[in-house]
Amino acid sequence: MFEQYKDVITNFGDYSKNIFRKDYFKWLFGQMKNWSAFGWTLIGFNFIIQIILAWQGWNTVPPLHTVISFMAANLSVFCVVGIAQKSAIQGWFGATSAVFIALNAFLAHNYADMTLQIFYFIFLDAFCILSPSWNSTIKVHSIGGIVGWIKYIIFFFVAWGVAYLFYGMLNDPRLFMDSMTLAISITGSILEFNLAKEQTWFWITASVITLILWFQTAMAGDANWALFGSYSIFLLNDLWFIFSPRGWFRNQEVVKGFGKKETTVKKAK
Repeated sequence: MFEQYKDVITNFGDYSKNIFRKDYFKWLFGQMKNWSAFGWTLIGFNFIIQIILAWQGWNTVPPLHTVISFMAANLSVFCVVGIAQKSAIQGWFGATSAVFIALNAFLAHNYADMTLQIFYFIFLDAFCILSPSWNSTIKVHSIGGIVGWIKYIIFFFVAWGVAYLFYGMLNDPRLFMDSMTLAISITGSILEFNLAKEQTWFWITASVITLILWFQTAMAGDANWALFGSYSIFLLNDLWFIFSPRGWFRNQEVVKGFGKKETTVKKAK
């Protein structure tokens, strides 16, 4: 489960050099040319929704909240679409959106989502940006049948217990749901970093629960509906993961990495 984390930490010096190699960012943004029409439709649809929500919430929510929500909502959709399209740029969209979502969650007093985004930034986005498995040759695989499922399920319950104790010390008003959401998202993050197709089931569950959390936050008047709209898009994107011919469950395509430099990038074990 954690071999790739160990690999990145052990070879941090070498892998960090690969980030800023010549034409790296040109390669990253060039990946978006091959994204599916459905992915771009989700991005465009979300952008229109966010403009409408920002306009409607301008007089009811502090302008700073609205601007941060708008940025967070659009960047986060770019991130999840990038994951579905198996693009390394998803790590950068994930890192930037995590900053905006965490700040927005802090302002909206949604501390559970703030904690989750900080976790994403440190233990998922940063590692995806560095890892050769996301920057060299992206190959989707399975966690290994029943044995693999047992390992991740055990990890989920351990993470849930730790999150429950942590949020309990903070007097979290939604202790059960917030701790479960964090545990689901942590488990899904590890599956994503390991390029396992089973991550989809955790993301679908997390999307549904997080929709409920942001619905409650918006109804309480602590935020507008921007992130509720984005998490609705997330759910649609999760379904694309499963049913699309190009999705993680059906497509056997191996996505090649960064040009000639690929042969010089150290492979993850």
